[in-house]
Amino acid sequence: MSLTSPSYIRDVLAQHKIRLKKSLGQHFLVDENIVRKIASAAQLSPQDTVVEIGAGIGTLTQELAQRAARVIAVEIDGRLIPLLKEHLRPCANVTIVNQDFLQLDLREIALDKKIVIVGNLPYGVTAPILEKLIEVYDILTAATLLVQAEVADKLCAVPGTRDAGAITIFVQGFAEVQRVFSVSRHVFFPKPEVDSALVRLKFYEHPQFCAPAGLFFTVVRAAFNLRRKTLKQSLTRSPLLALSPKVALEALERAQLDPQRRGETLSIAEFDRLAQALVALQRDRDEAR
Repeated sequence: MSLTSPSYIRDVLAQHKIRLKKSLGQHFLVDENIVRKIASAAQLSPQDTVVEIGAGIGTLTQELAQRAARVIAVEIDGRLIPLLKEHLRPCANVTIVNQDFLQLDLREIALDKKIVIVGNLPYGVTAPILEKLIEVYDILTAATLLVQAEVADKLCAVPGTRDAGAITIFVQGFAEVQRVFSVSRHVFFPKPEVDSALVRLKFYEHPQFCAPAGLFFTVVRAAFNLRRKTLKQSLTRSPLLALSPKVALEALERAQLDPQRRGETLSIAEFDRLAQALVALQRDRDEAR
């Protein structure tokens, strides 16, 4: 029984009368070498607790179980749970969780220990999953994720360049991002419409900015929501901030930023200076009252 055999997958799904749902982004790896490479890229130790996003039928789970102390295999599709239990019966260190990963309490799983994330992410929920990981970055050591190739390019882009986006700033503010290798659409069953890439996020002990995270994210979103506008226009026109022109110019002056620059050209450090300038302005106004 090979979990990377397309014919086996086709047959076992038919036996259980399971029709894969496109809405869940269900594409199973059918290349044993790629599966091993992903598990190897996760750089697991025998002491690690791994949370796998989207265990599917257990193909990657089996490899992870050989390398880690404990694997939490999360699968949203209840129809696949009997298959997971069957395929993972020899793996005593695997716990199967039938739940939406976005609803999972990772802090409860961590139990005051750092955890590792590995997963083949459904394309439709990649951004929410990344946001969830950022929210609990302090309990994560790393995340090794198979994502759409275009998303991988965005995550690895240099902040301040045309290829970067808000997600670039968000993720790189909390983790060092490495594109490990590309993965062809032809190694999946069923075959998706686009190619993928494996990225590895190594989380920092502390964010790469000093401003309050909520305000930092708001400033970044405001800049990228109106990315073709100048910084002054983004700060005043975005409903996320809606600053007066006077306050916007004062903040930009404090941050030593040209009001005519576009927000998409800013580095993480420059976004941080701008957010900190807004904090300082608010503090000054409060003290003047």
